[in-house]
Amino acid sequence: MSSRALTPRLPANAHVARGEVVLGLGVAFVAAAAAVMAGPIAVAIPVVFAAVAFFLREPLALLALYLEVGLFKSEAVVKALPVDATLALGLLLALVCGVRLVTGRVRAVPYVFALAVAVVGLSLAASLAWTSAPAYGDQKVTTFLTVTMLAIGAPFFVFERWEDLRRFFTWTVAVAVPVAVLALSHPSRDTGRLAGDNTIGTSRLLCIGALILLIGALGRSRWRLPAAALAAGFIAVAAAVGSRGPILSFGFALAVTLAAWLFRTPRKVAPVLAIVAASVAVVPFVSLPATSSQRLSEAARDPVAAFREDDRYYLVQQAFQLINRDPIRGGGVGAFSTVNPTAKWPHNLFLELWAELGLAALVMVAAAIVATLVGLFRLAWRLPGQSREQELVYILLAVFVFNLLAVQVSGNINDNRDFWGMLAIASLVVAGRLDTREPSPR
Repeated sequence: MSSRALTPRLPANAHVARGEVVLGLGVAFVAAAAAVMAGPIAVAIPVVFAAVAFFLREPLALLALYLEVGLFKSEAVVKALPVDATLALGLLLALVCGVRLVTGRVRAVPYVFALAVAVVGLSLAASLAWTSAPAYGDQKVTTFLTVTMLAIGAPFFVFERWEDLRRFFTWTVAVAVPVAVLALSHPSRDTGRLAGDNTIGTSRLLCIGALILLIGALGRSRWRLPAAALAAGFIAVAAAVGSRGPILSFGFALAVTLAAWLFRTPRKVAPVLAIVAASVAVVPFVSLPATSSQRLSEAARDPVAAFREDDRYYLVQQAFQLINRDPIRGGGVGAFSTVNPTAKWPHNLFLELWAELGLAALVMVAAAIVATLVGLFRLAWRLPGQSREQELVYILLAVFVFNLLAVQVSGNINDNRDFWGMLAIASLVVAGRLDTREPSPR
């Protein structure tokens, strides 16, 4: 068969209409004009579409990035976006939740957790009536009911199986890798500390990544060395950042989790000792900036004295002054900003809840936390030893304990949306809402 036989031919009486030619030229002209008007942004349009398609197919990656997107907002690429990064990711996440709600792929919210969130939300809205900072308070309420509430509710839409929990932790580590690279490339010119201005957020994410890798390395010998090496890198960068709170929270969370795991499975002692020995051997070779080394040394020698010399010590005193004025009802959302206009919040989630929203919000959140912690310990004990589910529960326990400690020294009710997200995930797991089977096709 000749090549001419394969060549498409128009019928003898066929011709291209003039209107079709004009329409084609018009479409080409409009597309070219739009590209010229958009400038370099036009080149990024396919990348944006690809990113949107990826996140719609990988909602767990979307959630992991949504919880930590604030760490990337100082980068030029993110600043150049025509829309706020948090808003864009939030809209995509809300779209995923909406689709899953319509298709019935949503998990029931545990009662204690739902009650705690409801009390906090109602207290925020009601306290606007008596707060001494109505403008700032209104901003906090709006942010909580939108951005933070999305982080609280999304896990009940995107988590369906135990495998989803593993993938979420994997994506969290993946997000931590560029954060570590950015921290190394952005040292402070004055102090030498890494990560520029966002030291606490950077340290927190890197410590969470290290916890996931270390606890995961204990359960899987195949990836034990690479995971431990990457975890050591995360810890070294977090230490060079110089924020003491995340480092101390990391140490305590790791100790609690390992103690619980070793008590349940004594055979894990050997891998734990091997990882600890390797970490101790690496420490002398890690060179920290002078300021970071000094801050960490002071906290290690005398934590109480270091806390008394820190500005947070005075914030705690100011928070209790506000609590003493109205310990039951609280001073109202945003009221702490009138006590300290510079800090605006006491850098302690529990003091913030009590000082601004009153005793009911504090008690309900504390009850949800206690119920979750008890449930995680019980679940880890009941699950079969050496099972993948048990390993994931111990990772979840470590990350949750870390976030619980971290919110006591940094952030406000909205900055700590990663804590709210982890509380939601842990509540979902404890309530037994995750399936072990593959989802049925729809």
